Amino acid sequence: MFNADSHASSAEAIAQALAHELETLTQVVETLDIEHEALMGSDAGRLEQAVAAKQRAIAAHAQARHARESLGLKEGLRQQIESHPGFFNELKDRALEHVDALRESGAKSKNANQRNGMLIAGLRERTRSALSLLRSDAANVTLYGEQGSAEDTMGSRLLGSA
Repeated sequence: MFNADSHASSAEAIAQALAHELETLTQVVETLDIEHEALMGSDAGRLEQAVAAKQRAIAAHAQARHARESLGLKEGLRQQIESHPGFFNELKDRALEHVDALRESGAKSKNANQRNGMLIAGLRERTRSALSLLRSDAANVTLYGEQGSAEDTMGSRLLGSA
């Protein structure tokens, strides 16, 4: 099933929209890889930068996808290009290459996002376990009163706490 609305758009405009969408999706994949490296290296500063860059790349990709969809290409991209009267020869080949690359990059993006999500879940669990261990140790800490005596715990607090 193809969208006849796409035939109202010029083949050149569609090809440019596909190229731009591919470029932005490639940036998303690259930022996911940078995010992964930062997660693996436990580099908080780099992770913060990577997450910000990823959000910008995702926003740019969403805009590029919307621009392509506004030309009438929402589903069945390959079929729409093949049936579009303005696509022929090199322009058609290039557009079809972009469609294939979009599919591949979309799969890479999905896999990288899942990989990072699993890594984040593991790191979160490790942090939660460490905090639970520290909290259980805190329950066994001796409390000291105002005079430094362990017996008088009235008005006392954990040593080192405010």
